[in-house]
Amino acid sequence: MIKLNWVSQFKTVLAALALDKRGFILQPSGLTSGIASVRWQLKTALIYLSSFALCVLAACSSPPPARLPALLEQAQNADKEARRALQKGDLQRAQRSFRHLLTLQESLDDTAGTAITLVNLATVTHQLQDESGALAWLDKVLLEKASVYPVAAKTSATFRRAVILVSLNRLPEANLAWQQAHTACAEKCPEQFGILTLQARLLGLQGDALAAITLAQQLLKNGASDAEEMANVVRVLAQAEAQLLRYPESFAHFQQALTEDKRLGLSAHIAQDLIGLAQVAKQLGQEAESENYAHRAALVEQGLRSESTEQINHSP
Repeated sequence: MIKLNWVSQFKTVLAALALDKRGFILQPSGLTSGIASVRWQLKTALIYLSSFALCVLAACSSPPPARLPALLEQAQNADKEARRALQKGDLQRAQRSFRHLLTLQESLDDTAGTAITLVNLATVTHQLQDESGALAWLDKVLLEKASVYPVAAKTSATFRRAVILVSLNRLPEANLAWQQAHTACAEKCPEQFGILTLQARLLGLQGDALAAITLAQQLLKNGASDAEEMANVVRVLAQAEAQLLRYPESFAHFQQALTEDKRLGLSAHIAQDLIGLAQVAKQLGQEAESENYAHRAALVEQGLRSESTEQINHSP
C-alpha cells in the first residue's frame, strides 16, 4: 500500500491555490498573460485536489491490521494478566492466569514459553508457601528427558529449586542445586545476580557470616536492575550482621528490606523481614518493638496460609 505524506500533499494543494499576485497586477502590456496564468494555476489546483481526494478515499478503505490468531492472542492476554496480578500482589489470580497460559502454550507447541511458565508457576506457588507444589512444577522441567525445553530454562529451574530448598533448610540439596545453577550460568545468565545472592545466603547459613557480608556488600555495590533482588541482598546482609552481633546495622538493613518488600507486595519476604526485626529488636533490648514486629509477622504468615489453603481448595 502506498504511504502518503499528507503534509506534503496539503502543501502542494495550497501552493497551487496560492496564485502569483503578479497575475492580478494590471500591467499595460501584460493583462492577457496575467489572466492566462491565473487560469493555468486554477486548473492545476483542481487536478491536485482531485488526486488528493482519491488518495484519502483509498486510505480510508484500507483493511484494518490483521489480528493475531485466537489462541496466540489468548496466550498473550493470559501472560499480561498474570504479570499484572503479580505486580498487584494477587498471587492466586497470577497462579490461575499462569495455569491458563500454560495450557495455551502446550497446545501451541511453544516449548520455550511453556518452560518459562512452569518456572513462574513454581515461583508463585512457593510464594504461596506450597513448597512441595513448587518443586513439582520445577520437576516438570528438570526431569524431562526428551530435551524439549531450552537449556536456559533448565538453569532457571535449577536456581529456583535451590532457593526453595534453602527455605526448607535442606542445605545439602540446596548446595548441590546452587552449584549446578552456578556452573550452567557461567556468569552469563539472567539469574547471575540471584545466584550470587543465594551464595551469600548459603555462606551465612553455613556459619561464614563474614564471607556472606563481604559478598552481599559487593553485590550491593554492583547493583541489580531488579528491585526484588536488591531487597534480597539487603536481607541477606541483615541476617549475616545479626550473626556477628552487629545489631544496629542489622536492624537498619532489615528495615530497608521491609520497606522495599512492602512496596513490591512480597508477602513471604515481608514476613521474613518482620521476623528478623523482632529478633534483632529483642537483642537491642526493645521488648515492646520486638513483640510488635513478631505479632505483625504472625499476621502476615496467617494471611499467607489462608491464601495458600484457598488456592489448594480451588485447584483443578
